[in-house]
Amino acid sequence: MRDLHTAYSLTPELRRLLDAWDAGVANEAPLSRHRWADIALWPAARSATVAASTAIEGNPLTFEEVDAALAGLPVNAPRDAVREVVNYNLALDLANRAALREDFAWSTELLRRLNGQVMQGLEDDESGEYRTQPVVVGGVYHPPEAAHLPGLTGELVEWIQTDARALHPLLRAALVHLNVVSIHPWLNGNGRTARVAGSLSLMRDKIAAPELVNVESWLRAHPDDYVDALQASHGHTYDPGRHSATPWLELFARISVSRLDARERLFAAIPNDIGLLTMALVADGLPADAAPILLAVRLGVLRTSRLAAGLRLSPSRVRAVLGGLVRAGWLEAVGERRGRAYRPSTRLMAIDLRVPAIFDLIRAGDET
Repeated sequence: MRDLHTAYSLTPELRRLLDAWDAGVANEAPLSRHRWADIALWPAARSATVAASTAIEGNPLTFEEVDAALAGLPVNAPRDAVREVVNYNLALDLANRAALREDFAWSTELLRRLNGQVMQGLEDDESGEYRTQPVVVGGVYHPPEAAHLPGLTGELVEWIQTDARALHPLLRAALVHLNVVSIHPWLNGNGRTARVAGSLSLMRDKIAAPELVNVESWLRAHPDDYVDALQASHGHTYDPGRHSATPWLELFARISVSRLDARERLFAAIPNDIGLLTMALVADGLPADAAPILLAVRLGVLRTSRLAAGLRLSPSRVRAVLGGLVRAGWLEAVGERRGRAYRPSTRLMAIDLRVPAIFDLIRAGDET
């Protein structure tokens, strides 16, 4: 038996949740096929994920400040607070690039790189090196001694590559998350690294945009439930043989299914909103295909580079489109040319759209 937290009971509730997840992702398509989702929803979902995951660890930035920081705009906040959100975003980028590699393989080096990116330039930045001292997490949990960390992390990677391959994708992602948190290989950034690793596991299981079903917003809004489920699953001292991962698996699965339902509500609401925006644009003599751009700006700050990538157009062409929307009173430009971002105008905010209201609930960690 491995010295990891892999034991659990397939309770009726857990079985129900896994079946619900399977039904929800049965026809999962690459994100690129969801053109409107790629342009309008994904950037806002990424910002929400980053804001929530860093806030769990005490980051003080608001959703709006995180959105601005990720757009490259100046934010009136402590340097380290901004660095944390930028680092987390880059760690998710690193995970995404890794997941798409044809030669992808889990490794201790990959986990260390993720932690190194999470902590880059911050206090306790050890470049992904394992901690060399004992720690007590939250004043209650005693993770393994430093001498055991290389072996346990290596065992975790071996398990992911072998035994875990037979598990349901949600169980695998949840157990990756739990074991990184429980082993606690680094002095700092363990929770953030665990959440990125869990997202990476889902990416490898064909969930192209885990940000659209992120558990982080719910965990941020319910920190006591998060801590209680982890505590119930790993106890006060690292001793996997004495604990079942079931409490954490049930919570993780319940949140994931709820987020999947919310994502489907967003997808269902998009045609209504695109239709309203299209009519408004056509009435102004503007191109109807700018409607997803307006929806994207209603959800968060928009930068030319991200939109150009989503539309597969040159930055100069996208700047021309955005300039036309500014002149028509639909958008407001913020910043100088090379660092310019776009926000919704009063005119755009006056249109009664469904997606922003649903997204606000999701971002706040509420049920929809």
